[in-house]
Amino acid sequence: MKILNIVMICFMLLLSNLTYANDADSNKEQELNSWEHLDTLVTLINSMSERLSELRGSLEATENSVKDKQIVSEIEQVSQDLKSLQAALEMLATGGADLSLFGEKTTEKFDWREQLQSVFEPILVELRRLSERPRKIERLRSDLEYYSERLAVAKSAVENLTRYRENAPTDHLKKAFSRIEERWQRRQVDLQNRVNLVNFELQETLSPTNAPKTDPVESLKKLLGGRVLNLAMAVAVMAAVYGILKLIANGYKSYISRKSKRRRAFVARAGILAFYLLTTLIVLLSGMAVFYIRGDWVLMGLVFIMLAGAAWAIQKSLPQYLIEAKLILNLGPVREGERIMFNDLPWRVDSLSFQAKLHNPELQGGALYLPVKSLVDYNSRRYDESELWFPTRTGDWALLEDDTYGQVISQSPEFVELKVLSTIKTYRSTAFIDLSPRNLSMQGFTLLLTVGLDYKHQADITTIIVLELQSLLEAGFKESAYGESVKSVQVMFDKANASSLDLVTKISFDGRVADKYFELPRLFQSLTVEACNKNDWVIPFDQLTIHTVDNELNLNKT
Repeated sequence: MKILNIVMICFMLLLSNLTYANDADSNKEQELNSWEHLDTLVTLINSMSERLSELRGSLEATENSVKDKQIVSEIEQVSQDLKSLQAALEMLATGGADLSLFGEKTTEKFDWREQLQSVFEPILVELRRLSERPRKIERLRSDLEYYSERLAVAKSAVENLTRYRENAPTDHLKKAFSRIEERWQRRQVDLQNRVNLVNFELQETLSPTNAPKTDPVESLKKLLGGRVLNLAMAVAVMAAVYGILKLIANGYKSYISRKSKRRRAFVARAGILAFYLLTTLIVLLSGMAVFYIRGDWVLMGLVFIMLAGAAWAIQKSLPQYLIEAKLILNLGPVREGERIMFNDLPWRVDSLSFQAKLHNPELQGGALYLPVKSLVDYNSRRYDESELWFPTRTGDWALLEDDTYGQVISQSPEFVELKVLSTIKTYRSTAFIDLSPRNLSMQGFTLLLTVGLDYKHQADITTIIVLELQSLLEAGFKESAYGESVKSVQVMFDKANASSLDLVTKISFDGRVADKYFELPRLFQSLTVEACNKNDWVIPFDQLTIHTVDNELNLNKT
């Protein structure tokens, strides 16, 4: 008796026994059926035991080696069947006890290749099922090409053999060619039959009537109710778990920030980093749990493949991740609360986590959020509160190195807009800094203006005239519309020029009159002329003297 038949009998007996235990309305009938099945099973065991004894007796009596092998093979088969029947009887009599628990304890050797194969086998089976028809078509086309090529060779060979047989000069040669021709004709017929068979199977497979018939609506329902549903459920569960853990993380961060106004301690940072790593693990496990509960081993296998790829990538980039971890823990070359030059602009490192925040208080939109890995190659430093974050502020008046003068109306990390007269001139922020702008509004500015008097005032130029001119200029500027912005006025003798004695005037203003930078020198000239008129000070003018020496002209500008 075959093992399959025995297993089917045992299954029927067990099913009858379970039905007997669960159906209270037909207890008597099922009890009788169960006893009948048990009686049948015991009868089979006894019969098989007798058969086994007969076979063993026959083995001892026979001396034929060939027959001995047949008897030994039958004895092994009957012994296996007898053990199966006895195990089935014990299982039914003990109420379905697992007999394997009472066998000899064995330790299975772990084979990672076998385990890996068991994980990915469902994926391969599914892919094989999906690609079964295309693979069959490709195989049939390959077979058709294979047999057609050989059929053509066989036909050519038969034609050549026929020609040789017909033209053979002797009967001996004709008979030899006939035998060869018959063999090749059989080969040709066989190949032709194979070609016809493969071609027929190929046409049947390609026929639209034999193509897999699927109802679009049913296919859509099956798709939405299958892996798409499993994937959507997994994504929803992962999103929900992530949201809950994110709320917990935000609450922890708020607690830490309230507890300490200073920068976060190392323990707090390490806790946040560990919490994020744990969150990633829990989110992945929650998605895999959905696939496990739904029994979708294909998607589960794909997750394992992605995790294996991620592990390989992490192993290759481990040194880089360690550097980023040091930055997150505030142990790297860039630290919170320090100053950093990023993209040629100064920034304050406000926070360091998986995402870093850089801030420049003088720029519009001066907050950058970037991955912490972007700061791996940078260094930060401590700074003083008096350090500037940008040469100008919005609304300041600036004078650039190229003599461009205007008011800053906008400055951002990318561009600075300068209002020059009635037009807007735009600079890249880094290019604007490269032009070394003088901020006239921030701390004010000083004008150095020169006036020259005639040499006839040589006796008083360093004493009386200096004091008198300074007094008059101070009074004049105080009485003007810019008087409140004048910080100081100082007149000093500068030098004896070719045609004049020069005085230099240094006038300091605060930043409120930065927009009058080019008007103030004109006021100075007016006040200077008024002072000269009042005191009869002569302002010389350039003279052109022509001297004739040996018919040569010397032009001297004095």
